[in-house]
This record gives sequence, structure tokens and C-alpha cells, in this order.
Amino acid sequence: MREPEGSIPVGDGQHRQFEAFARARRPGLLRIARRLCAGGGIDPEDLVQETLERAYRNFDRLEGENAGAVSVWLSTTLSNRFLDHCRRRRTEVLGAPMLRLVQDVDAQGEAAPLERWERVSRDEFQRAIDQLRPPHLREAYRLHVAGLRYRAIAQQLRSTEGTVGRWLTEARQALRRLLGDDDASREGMAET
Repeated sequence: MREPEGSIPVGDGQHRQFEAFARARRPGLLRIARRLCAGGGIDPEDLVQETLERAYRNFDRLEGENAGAVSVWLSTTLSNRFLDHCRRRRTEVLGAPMLRLVQDVDAQGEAAPLERWERVSRDEFQRAIDQLRPPHLREAYRLHVAGLRYRAIAQQLRSTEGTVGRWLTEARQALRRLLGDDDASREGMAET
């Protein structure tokens, strides 16, 4: 199984160390995330998972630090991810009326070109999901799309939440490749 770019080496011992690290740090991160996300539309579980994904990619540096420095790094990363989500949501809310105008008609009176995600049909997306390999990536992604949280997916697939997060990251990366920008990649997918 291929690891995400910038990730720690794949040794079993390091995976176990990171999973123990994630299990120990997750409850505290979740408490912070719940306070940050209270009353908002941001899922604290997803925020924690994104923070742990970043920690996974930087684990070789984090494991040599003292506990205080690691806590600061994790809480700063969590806060930054939260702010990124808030900025994105604010941009979407403020820009939505203008985006609708741009999508409806451009300066010459022609329809604006579709965004990449708008060109992908439901059938193409389903075929891409069906192509996810190995099977645990496909199953984890389907369960996530069905609305299950990381914990429920981990229980159903008999894995850990950290591993489920890694699988979902890999599934998203694979889907981006399968549903790439160029029409040729989708045409090739339609033939399969």
C-alpha cells in the first residue's frame, strides 16, 4: 500500500507508534475541536482527523520533541485547520451570489465553462469508486459517504480510526487521479 506524500516510512513499528500517539492525543484534540466548532457547520471529528493526518506526515519530527512542544504543534495545527475551514466557508458565503452570476453568463453572453466536478456524472463517479483498490479503500470511502463517522467505520472494518483516516485520504487521492481534469482519463474510465 502506498503512503501519502511526505509521510513517515512505512515500518510496522512506526505505524504502531503513530497509532498509539493518535489514540493518546485524540481525546484532547476532540475536546478542543468541539469547543471551536460549537454552533458551526464544521465537524469536529473531521477537524481532528485532518490534524492527525498532518501529524502523521510530520511524525518523524514530532516523536523527537517533548510533550509540551507536541501539544503546542497539535493545537496550533488544529486551530489553523479550523481557521482554514472558516475562511473557506466565509469566501463561499460572500462569493456565492457573484459566482452564480459568473456561472450563468460570462461577458460575451455565453455560458461559463463547467468546473471539473460539474463535468463528472454520477455514473462516472460511481465507476471511479468501484475502481478503488485495495478493497478496504473502497469500503471505507463508501461507508464515509453513507454518513458513518471514522469511529463507526473503524469498528465495522475492524481497524483503528487513524488507519481509516489514512484509507480515506488515499481513496480521495485515487479518486482525484481517476477523475482527473482531462477528458481522456474519463473516456478511458468509461470503457472499463
